[in-house]
Amino acid sequence: MEAVYIDSSLPEKETKIRCHFGECIMMENAAAALEKAVLGCGAECSVFVLCGGGNNGGDGLALARRIYGKCKVSVFLAEAPRTEEARIQYEMTKAAGVPFVQNDEPLECYTVFVDCLFGTGFHGKLSEDYAALILRVNEADGVKIACDIPSGIDKNGCIETKDAGGSPVAFRADKTVTMGALKTALFSDEAKDFTGTIEKAGLGVSDFVFEKNTEPDAYIIEKSDIQLPHRKKKSAHKGMFGHTAVVIGEKPGAAILAGTAALRFGTGLVTCITDSSAKGDGVSFLMPPELMTGNSFPEKTTSVLLGSGLGTDKNSIVSKTVSFIYDMEKPSAVFDADFFSYPEAPSVLKKLNDRKNAQIIITPHPKELCMLINSCLSEKYEVSFTVSHRFELSRQWSKAFPNIVLVAKGANTYIFKGGRAFICSCGTNALAKAGSGDVLAGLCASLLAQGYDALEAAKTAVYAHASSSTTFTPDYALTPLLLIDRIETSL
Repeated sequence: MEAVYIDSSLPEKETKIRCHFGECIMMENAAAALEKAVLGCGAECSVFVLCGGGNNGGDGLALARRIYGKCKVSVFLAEAPRTEEARIQYEMTKAAGVPFVQNDEPLECYTVFVDCLFGTGFHGKLSEDYAALILRVNEADGVKIACDIPSGIDKNGCIETKDAGGSPVAFRADKTVTMGALKTALFSDEAKDFTGTIEKAGLGVSDFVFEKNTEPDAYIIEKSDIQLPHRKKKSAHKGMFGHTAVVIGEKPGAAILAGTAALRFGTGLVTCITDSSAKGDGVSFLMPPELMTGNSFPEKTTSVLLGSGLGTDKNSIVSKTVSFIYDMEKPSAVFDADFFSYPEAPSVLKKLNDRKNAQIIITPHPKELCMLINSCLSEKYEVSFTVSHRFELSRQWSKAFPNIVLVAKGANTYIFKGGRAFICSCGTNALAKAGSGDVLAGLCASLLAQGYDALEAAKTAVYAHASSSTTFTPDYALTPLLLIDRIETSL
């Protein structure tokens, strides 16, 4: 798994001291990585480098010096160099003969634009001049490359600057070359529209050396990290692979999607639990034949899913389900959607958190996460604040409930347990459709039913769910059933 840091200055500083590195050595290595990205755009490219006054600008100046003579390059220096290293790079670049241009330089003749204005040091809002410059560059034709972090995005992944229409303003990169280590800011929901593809550049040492003696804030989930539920035993029966119980509420379709996903992902049996004592309760005709229905939980239930399509007026079945989970020898459950509006949700989660053998996963979307944080931590955050600070707030909640796995859904999905964080960044906007979350909940419940540890179940389910969306075009046409079908072919 790739390590991710909120602030990579600590491992960078530690590496400088331990390896006797000067800032200029790291700057040259950063420039070399940018050079590779720029020259990859073609030998005939024409490059416009935007440089700020800090060390990010120093990286840009070093880049311009390195590629001058290999292709056409011009530098716009937005402000005078502020650091000693940036001043050295400025003198070297000027001495090499690299042309410097003014803010009003026509952009039509350039094919590549490199953003070296701010990097990781940015916070607050862009000035009017910087905002206007970035918007002008964004509108120009050509490849956009950002150094470290696209300018306008702060260390939390927030974009405070807005245009006249309220849209966020930041450098819109096709590729971001981030230096030394991946940063959590690159994986916020807001940042996803501005980072393009993300490439990590070494600064003169290996990851092993750079990350030594430091603790990352998160890890990126990769295919090699997941554990698919392959069946190794040839002499098998359905009872060996668990029994998932999915609670049906006001919107049966959601629970049916979840149950179908659970069955498709390996659980041996799925029973959909209704809140009616009558056999012909109006739900049965909707059920695919492979899913069973019942009014009570099967004795050998190994995982429970509560929340998908539940509705807001189902206290009786919620109480019934919660009581059953409490009575399980090893409580194993997924809570989703409308469960988070249930008044007793905080106390339920607190009680299950205290059960050391419980395997519990919760899967809120941003609005539900806000509700969860406010009810469990006695806060009063707005949804917009929760969205922009989703990583840090999720970690705060996870530390308060260390035995529960939190899957904070979003454009990039965060998985937390006990404050440890994992990020799945491969999901696409095709997942932005009703039913996608129900499929994910079903995948999680399926793996719990099969005996997975909750954290491993969440990581595997989230990655399988996200990667399945990448195989589908057009991006607007993915439906939950198609998503379920693609899970087996995408991994």
